[in-house]
Amino acid sequence: MTLPDLITRHQEAVEATLQATVEGRKDPLYRMMEYQMGWVDETGTSVTSSMLRAHPTLTLGVCEALGGSVESAMPAAVAVELLYQFACVHDDIQDGTPDHGPRPSVWWVWGPAQAINAGDALHVLARLSLFSMVNHGVSTEQVLAATKVMDAASLELFEGQHQDLQIQGQVAVSQSTYLEMAERRAGALMGCAAQLGALIAGADETVQEQCRQAGRKLGLAQHLQGDINELWNATPDDAPLTIVRKSLPIIYAIETAPVAVKREIGTLFMTRVMDPQDMPRLAELLGEAGARTHCIEAAESASAAYRASLESAGVPSASLDELAAFGAHLIQHGTTGA
Repeated sequence: MTLPDLITRHQEAVEATLQATVEGRKDPLYRMMEYQMGWVDETGTSVTSSMLRAHPTLTLGVCEALGGSVESAMPAAVAVELLYQFACVHDDIQDGTPDHGPRPSVWWVWGPAQAINAGDALHVLARLSLFSMVNHGVSTEQVLAATKVMDAASLELFEGQHQDLQIQGQVAVSQSTYLEMAERRAGALMGCAAQLGALIAGADETVQEQCRQAGRKLGLAQHLQGDINELWNATPDDAPLTIVRKSLPIIYAIETAPVAVKREIGTLFMTRVMDPQDMPRLAELLGEAGARTHCIEAAESASAAYRASLESAGVPSASLDELAAFGAHLIQHGTTGA
């Protein structure tokens, strides 16, 4: 698989900077964090990481595009990645997900209590990384502004996660409510990553906000593509049961499909945990209701809004094309593998 130049250009430096955040720290707590980052296995043995660091790539790409220094932006770039990993650890606990990507979740290996400690420590390392920007030519005022940006994004992420848990327990949910949640949950940190790149490049508040909106739309597009993949592009496995969450295709079909179709979708979905043999029928019903097409169009619209916001921010055409290629790759392939 060919990676966009923007990813390969910064991949090695990002990984080295991330690893430096735990270098020399001997407490076993940091082995859990190294495991979450993909550097070691359950025994602490080093492994080769194939993670795509999407958030740092966006921060550095935006900063570069707006004439800023990649070296100055690097601590902020890795800070958002550490914050993202913190959110992943806690999200796995909340969802009770035994696996994170191709490996067991941190909480599944070490238990929920220790996983919470590891996640919280990742959050602290993210803030410390931001503060270290003063050693890279970034002013105290910019560091404070960056900290405010990251804290605001964290709060919005938590709001989105709370809203998602509420949605899963509600019978009736509107598309607008779902899209609002998805943009918060998946877009808050992407928006933070893009805004930090603009801030460190010295952009004014208007440009920063346009970059933030670009990141939010990229996160939304990725989330909606995940909704599509979950129902139509999932890899078959041997699991006896499948957990089905309330996603945009299901919400759209329940809103718009004929009554008989709604009833059958509801019967299948309301079990929440179903036999994988029932999944093709659910996907078929949703497809017949136009839900797949609708979701594809929504993801394409969000992706177009990502590019349009970057263009409004004054990103030059060459950099705009590069950031668009990165976004397209991310939407198609996700953040955990390249």
